[in-house]
Amino acid sequence: MVIIINNWKGKACKFMTVLVLVLVFSVVIPYVAGTFSNIVPVLNTWFDDEHPSGNPMRVETKENTKFDEMVDYVVFQLQEFYQD
Repeated sequence: MVIIINNWKGKACKFMTVLVLVLVFSVVIPYVAGTFSNIVPVLNTWFDDEHPSGNPMRVETKENTKFDEMVDYVVFQLQEFYQD
């Protein structure tokens, strides 16, 4: 059985053009979205696991206030009291 397609070269060219455009947009869109949010995605590290640094306070970036210092002092004093 032979299937005859009229103007098969033109249709194949249009199909390849659409395929290339879809591939280009699928690669370019993450970079464009990343530039607008000031974060450019890195393709080779999307699925890497984050290894902990061992510091439990590593995500905290706020400045210590006088209240925080007082609470820390009380906590340390209570730890020393219960250790003795």
